[in-house]
Amino acid sequence: MRTLIKSGLVFPQGLAVDDHRQRLFVADPNKTGLVMYQLSSNGDTLSVGSPKVVASGVQTRAVTVDGLGNVVFSDEPTNRILRVSAASIDEGKTAPEVIYDGNTVSHLKAPGGVAMDNYFVYWLNKAGAPKAGTLIRGLQYATAETIQNASAGVKLLAGNAPKCYGVCLAGGNIFYTDEASHLYGINRASTSRHVVRTISSSLQAPRGCVSDGAGTVYVADKSQNAVFRFPSNMDDLMPRAMVKAADLQGAFGLAIHDVGYQAPGILR
Repeated sequence: MRTLIKSGLVFPQGLAVDDHRQRLFVADPNKTGLVMYQLSSNGDTLSVGSPKVVASGVQTRAVTVDGLGNVVFSDEPTNRILRVSAASIDEGKTAPEVIYDGNTVSHLKAPGGVAMDNYFVYWLNKAGAPKAGTLIRGLQYATAETIQNASAGVKLLAGNAPKCYGVCLAGGNIFYTDEASHLYGINRASTSRHVVRTISSSLQAPRGCVSDGAGTVYVADKSQNAVFRFPSNMDDLMPRAMVKAADLQGAFGLAIHDVGYQAPGILR
């Protein structure tokens, strides 16, 4: 394990990587902004350039990026899901766009972890149970201005836990962690016939999770100072044993960086 960034951050939590543009995004709530680093690799050595603020005036703890380079993140104190487009990043515009606002969306209260695919953005709530729900899905390309009734584009997927942290997409499933010890899973389609399954209850303070896209999900455990992994390819969700993948003090956010023909590296 190597230290990638030695200074300039205060309390980094969420991570996301745009492999196509070689960008690393770091959510650091103590810096009141979302920071980006340009990644470069030489053999098995990974390095970063100087930090660049891509969203200012926010306290974000979780971030995700899509294949087009658009970045979505949560602002827990203001109950908002925000976005900065790839074009805005390139142009140096740091004012984020509001996708969903807790003032108009009842299922948005102290949002934590975020994830997205080509169509939807997913978030976890850390407060407001049971009304706000646990795992929520909204249309990715909606905005507070374009949706007359913002809640119309929002769907409650799960409401089983009052405070959750990390969420990740893996194949046809969604995995997420609660505050205490559990890792949960639910089918990505999440219709009325789908129920939340407990994948593990052996963790101690699970936080971020990430899929490598090849059948393995990694989970950070802040209390155990470790990163665990488990095989995520399963049609029917069921309990899995957590296998330690790495030791790391206060493990929190995770991201996978695909360095091309080499094996993916975990950023944590």
